[in-house]
Amino acid sequence: MGKMSRARILMSGIAVNWMAFAISVIVSFFLSPFVVHHLGNVAYGVWVLANSSIAYMALLDLGMRGAVSYFVAKHQARGEHLESSRAVSVGLAFRALISLIVIVASLMLAAFASKIFRIPFNMWTAARWAIVISGFNLSFSLIVGVFAGVLTALQRFELVSGIAIAQTLIGAAGTVWVLDRGYGIVPLSIMQLTVVLILGIATIIICRRVYPELRVGFRFLDRSTLPQLWRYSFYLFVIAASGQVVYYSDNLIVGAFLSAGAVTLYAIGGRFIEYLGQLGASLAQTFLPVATNLAAQDRQDQLRRLLIQGTRAALFVSLPVGGVLFFRGSTFIGLWMGQQYAQPSGRILRILLLSTVAIAGNRVGGNIVFGLGKHKPFALWQSCEAIANLTLSVYLVRKIGIDGVAWGTVLPSLVSQIVLWPRYLSKLLSLSLWDYFRECWIRPALATAPFCLACVWIDHYWRVTSLVHFFIQIAAALPLIPVGITLFFWKEVKWQLRSQDSLFRRTVLGKLGADGKFLAVLVQRILRLAARA
Repeated sequence: MGKMSRARILMSGIAVNWMAFAISVIVSFFLSPFVVHHLGNVAYGVWVLANSSIAYMALLDLGMRGAVSYFVAKHQARGEHLESSRAVSVGLAFRALISLIVIVASLMLAAFASKIFRIPFNMWTAARWAIVISGFNLSFSLIVGVFAGVLTALQRFELVSGIAIAQTLIGAAGTVWVLDRGYGIVPLSIMQLTVVLILGIATIIICRRVYPELRVGFRFLDRSTLPQLWRYSFYLFVIAASGQVVYYSDNLIVGAFLSAGAVTLYAIGGRFIEYLGQLGASLAQTFLPVATNLAAQDRQDQLRRLLIQGTRAALFVSLPVGGVLFFRGSTFIGLWMGQQYAQPSGRILRILLLSTVAIAGNRVGGNIVFGLGKHKPFALWQSCEAIANLTLSVYLVRKIGIDGVAWGTVLPSLVSQIVLWPRYLSKLLSLSLWDYFRECWIRPALATAPFCLACVWIDHYWRVTSLVHFFIQIAAALPLIPVGITLFFWKEVKWQLRSQDSLFRRTVLGKLGADGKFLAVLVQRILRLAARA
């Protein structure tokens, strides 16, 4: 694969990922208040508990989708379609077995849900049905996920994201239709299952057409294939399991120790954390194949540049968004969801942001580590973080209530993100710890500081009356971001302005051509910047 083809694939991957993310955020922005107000605090909290409890069962996949994607990508590139068929068939059989376990576990969880969570008596039946239906939803998604993994292995990101966009839009329309007619969480669960079934079948059909050489069946099951898949997937499973505890246990703890209504307050604040994480992940995940390529060529200096430039780019996106949420999150939630949610949900949001911004700074480094195949230490320390998270959250929720759950999540994460990750990345890429912090974290933080300070001033001295007014205020402060970047990255900005080979000058002078190759050239320039010594 040539540089231009690789660049085109990488850039198209970024574009479609961000498009899917943007559509998801926009839909959720308008849909979330609608759902909360139509269901009410208690019913919405029960709905969140049902989905969160079932989401844990996705861990039973044991990292198998990632392993299938890896082996299909390797064998398909070599024309070894029989080996691809064996990997997919074994992965599919494994996931089919796991799907049956999920259904049985869902039935058991539904039977004991009223004893595990503090759910009002009048919601017991609805909660049980919602859990069972969500279990069937997940079981089918596990099977379809194998075919989605094949599409990812073939680098057909536009198809994967297109299906995700369709699910978001159709699901949103179905949600409005169900709730507008006065139905509750059980019909809502049935609607979502229907959407997943339809798009899941479409995914299977698309996969078979994109990869016609792929064959699936019992005759392709091979005992030697499963150990190969397992060796690759084990640490992915450890990381996924630990991440599930770190990022998705909070709602369950709130529901178990406080109330379903408290889950709603926590979930509203946590929703923004999820969006910020998705924003950073959609950028950072494209660095994995680049790191793999550079490592294969033993280009250590370029890997260091890739880490620095990529981390800066991630923080240039995440820090301004995090600043708005930290300093103006309560104001936004009050305008968006209602003033009764502004303070409690806004407080949860501010606490969680303390570690979320640090996570955003390490996302690119994490994907480089995955690309190098050096993620074993990450699996080990994230396991420790998960144990500390769960222990602290359970302890602190008894002491200080809902805020304690957030602090139980943040404190172990800060140790991992600020102490362990920087030291590991610096050692792995032979970069001094001070240089790493200065170039990757301190300079981007200083560059975005004027914008964040402006957000503080605006929130205190510029009265806001509506969401439109809120976004106008943010837009008024946005010019401070390029001003800060110019001040603290003047050397880099000057090179872009003066060098004939810079992306900026080529864009301004119109030398990119009108043949639709802009995206590919853009990525090529990004890679060249990363490779500059």
